Amino acid sequence: MTAATPFLTARWVDLVLVTWRIPADLLHSWLPPGLEPDRRADDPEGIAYVSFVSFRFLDTKVKGIAVPLHTDFPEVNLRAYVRERATGRRGVTFIAELVPKPAIATIANVLYHEHYRSVPMHCEVDERDGIRSMAMTIELGERTHAMRVTGDAATVVPAADSTEHFFKEHEWGFGRDGDGGLVVYRVHHPVWAVYPTDLSRLELAVDFGELYGEPWSELDRTPPCHVAFAVGSAIEVWPREA
Repeated sequence: MTAATPFLTARWVDLVLVTWRIPADLLHSWLPPGLEPDRRADDPEGIAYVSFVSFRFLDTKVKGIAVPLHTDFPEVNLRAYVRERATGRRGVTFIAELVPKPAIATIANVLYHEHYRSVPMHCEVDERDGIRSMAMTIELGERTHAMRVTGDAATVVPAADSTEHFFKEHEWGFGRDGDGGLVVYRVHHPVWAVYPTDLSRLELAVDFGELYGEPWSELDRTPPCHVAFAVGSAIEVWPREA
């Protein structure tokens, strides 16, 4: 039976998606059962995509209740693009997610069996002279990890066959339960507009090996293939499927 209300509602805004094209073999051991890497129609076999995603959670409510001091916060995650073999549903699975709020990390790990950690983070957004910027810093290990992107403040909605659309529009989230089985949940939002940008407007000073461990230091040695800067919107996360 479908639940009558979403488990979580919020606004996700100022989403920066920095994407790498990687060998699929790098990803296979991280995939929940029944999933395979998702690719674009003209991609060869043997490749996969992962994105480093930075964004702002605003107006967060769990089952309609806003928890004081836990409604507005930044998040960064490393996610992979996947497809469910049995149904063809396209979605994402998360390698790890970072937030500055320990309670948020605990709830997500317990209820959705995700891979959240709580670390000091700071996000800053600015818009002036027709340019919008978003900067994220993460304090972990012996250094400050930083990302900054700028885009045109005049937004556009990318075509459904565009690269931006492929990376930013996903309805399904996949994970593992405590027994290693597949968990499926739905994330609903309207199609997002973007602040036009490109890789020349991205500044990235992140040690992925330090943030996520092996084998993700591969991203330190490989340049990203794409960046998108999405406006975002209100979202709904529906309870996990049985």
